[in-house]
Amino acid sequence: MSTRPLKKSEKSVARTGQPKRILVLGGGFTGLRVAFLLHRLGHHVTLVEREAKPGGMVGTFERVFSGHRFLFDFGPHLFFREYLDEYRELVGDDLLTLTDRFTMCVRGAVLSYPLRPVEMFLKMGVFLSAAYISDFLAGRLFHPFETHDPASLDGSLSRRFGKKLFRDFYEPYIVKCCGLPVKETDIQWAKERENVSGRSLVSNLLNKVGAAFSAATRARLRSTNDPAASEITAWYPRLGSGQLCDAMAAALEGAEMYMKTTVEKITLGSDGVRAAVVLQAGREFSLEADLIVSTIPLPLLAGLLDPPEPSMRETASSLRYRTVRLVNLIVDKPRALDSLELFSMDPSHLFKRAYEPKAMSPEMAPPHMTSLCLEVCCTEGDPVSKMSEREIVESCVESLRGLGVLDDPAQVVDSFLVNLPWAYPIYHKGFEKQRSRILERIAGIPNLLTCGRQGIYRYHSMTNEVMETADSIVRFVESGGTKADADNRRSPWGQSFY
Repeated sequence: MSTRPLKKSEKSVARTGQPKRILVLGGGFTGLRVAFLLHRLGHHVTLVEREAKPGGMVGTFERVFSGHRFLFDFGPHLFFREYLDEYRELVGDDLLTLTDRFTMCVRGAVLSYPLRPVEMFLKMGVFLSAAYISDFLAGRLFHPFETHDPASLDGSLSRRFGKKLFRDFYEPYIVKCCGLPVKETDIQWAKERENVSGRSLVSNLLNKVGAAFSAATRARLRSTNDPAASEITAWYPRLGSGQLCDAMAAALEGAEMYMKTTVEKITLGSDGVRAAVVLQAGREFSLEADLIVSTIPLPLLAGLLDPPEPSMRETASSLRYRTVRLVNLIVDKPRALDSLELFSMDPSHLFKRAYEPKAMSPEMAPPHMTSLCLEVCCTEGDPVSKMSEREIVESCVESLRGLGVLDDPAQVVDSFLVNLPWAYPIYHKGFEKQRSRILERIAGIPNLLTCGRQGIYRYHSMTNEVMETADSIVRFVESGGTKADADNRRSPWGQSFY
């Protein structure tokens, strides 16, 4: 395949040397994007992926029921304006434009997300809504300049939104995500979400007021996906998010790709990585490279370094992940949700969010039927991890019936679960110290990079953040510089590589 200069959005820099041998560990969205860009620039790319198909959590798979095709993603993914040209280059006219909203369930009421005060009064009642507002105003009166408590997640969010709003709107969701009481959850969880939730509730409310009286303000907020916007604008491939990954994988023609291959160890020498030892179909062999880009889970990567460091492995063992048990339902009705995603703040619901693939693209289900996907989080050994598939499905279906999403449980005509074991890192208090220790060790290895949600142990990682990270890695490779010279920490999203 011919090479081409990086696009303007990739901030191309002049290459200072010959093409490099690049080994990418992990063929999820991040790994594929890095491999795709470097391959197009003429580098010799090798990709290693443990699954039979690349794409990872941004993959799409098919389920056939009664002769009809249903397409499912490994969780919902939307794509945004920052890289619109690149997405269109990959899938062309198959890239669909979406303008829609999110919703959330709080105390039995389904509300728009972000919250609309008028809707809250109508659906939750005057007295409860007034209690939320008065509690928020009291907090501003007694703590007018204090918006964050750096030591406490619950203290920070309570001061920002009021104790009552925090208790009902945030605390149950955080517990579902992290599997910990909020007092044991690190404040970093909230800090990473500020780019999508906004840094100031007052600013969000003022923008909402402005949008109520100005069409131009509404259009601006929607086009930038501002937290105050009543709707978002995003893009999605006609055949599922995995269509983008499939297009990038197809463009790797000529590169080496090892599917169903695991990394056994990464051998180190005095000047960095010497090789990665991998296992495929019972055969162990070494892959050498000038640079290794890893997207595999950070604790796993730390344990693969050879010679081993016992203290490093001990540190890595303290970093754990939440598993997502993705509940997929085939439903005998044309549509089920009236939004892109439904977030549940109700502690009685097993799932933390539900989405309807057909809301993204009509191709995801036949016209007369639909499907739903619900994220149920668990940690190994907890009660949810021990529940049977039938128990989980029945609980989720009953919750959906209670919300009015389903009229009758019998509308669910097929169901199945998919387990995603490395889905979300658990941000227990003090985790940052352990994570930083591992990242500092890897930062000291000149020809080993780690990146991506799993690779830097990061909870929040949207598609535009992944794209930006890949661009940053390409700039680093093309410049021929060192890690110390890299511009990977300038991202407005907080993403980086190490």
